[in-house]
Amino acid sequence: METNNLMDERNYEQCVNRALNGCQVFDFGVTDLRELRSYLYAMPSFSIHAPLPTPEDYPAHASTSFLLDPDPAKRQATLDMLRRTVSVAAQWGAQYVVVHFGGLHSEGLSRADVLELAHKAAAKLDALAVDYRVPLHVEYAAYNPSFSSAQELVDLVAGYAGLDICLDVGHARVGAQMLGVDEWALLETLAPHTRSLHLWTLRTREDTRRYRHTPVHPTLTPAGGWIDVPRVLDLVLRHDPACDIVFENDSIYEPDPGWQAEGEAWVRGLAASCVERNAGRG
Repeated sequence: METNNLMDERNYEQCVNRALNGCQVFDFGVTDLRELRSYLYAMPSFSIHAPLPTPEDYPAHASTSFLLDPDPAKRQATLDMLRRTVSVAAQWGAQYVVVHFGGLHSEGLSRADVLELAHKAAAKLDALAVDYRVPLHVEYAAYNPSFSSAQELVDLVAGYAGLDICLDVGHARVGAQMLGVDEWALLETLAPHTRSLHLWTLRTREDTRRYRHTPVHPTLTPAGGWIDVPRVLDLVLRHDPACDIVFENDSIYEPDPGWQAEGEAWVRGLAASCVERNAGRG
């Protein structure tokens, strides 16, 4: 399926990210949905990363969440977008929907205001999950300084049966570096509640500025400053062997599809070994 951007009134990324068992789709326009649906029929399973579809009048990039924004109109825009996305997910039979939560800022709001908005938003997301019978996975990120703690997100999500956590290892590393906290302590906080895992790698945030999402590969090692992918997989799959694994790759660092396929095959083998090893522990 073609995944080039459309040069229309709004540019859509039209992302189809491979997963160990299917794919994840993100940021398509309304007019793209019929073709996308036909493509997904051939997939063994798939997930949706909100938004899908992306409203033409959405007030920012598709990945931006306004759930904790001081502007009520922007908050409503995100809620409306999520309702449409979860509705599509239910109609199409998606495994789950990934949701960005904290956004970029809550400027002008008190700490109490932010927490109140967080709980109200979580309750509304949970209601969507229950009403449409589609789990929602809230992706951890630390870009909003008013809601950046991994433990706060865990505590919030734990109160709602329809919500789980998506652990994006790249954003988790950036978050740990921004907050000045231990990366593995942060990951250990999130891992027991993680039901989907987004894999890409970096050394520092400068890598994201230069390469966006660098694909994982066995040559990009912890000794070179890259994320310790085998250790992440062991940690997460120890808690949930069925955790869905998605490759959120960009091709800037290494455009060779064969090189990216090597990394994905490496992860497939690592994941199988982790599940087997952890089953033996039980």
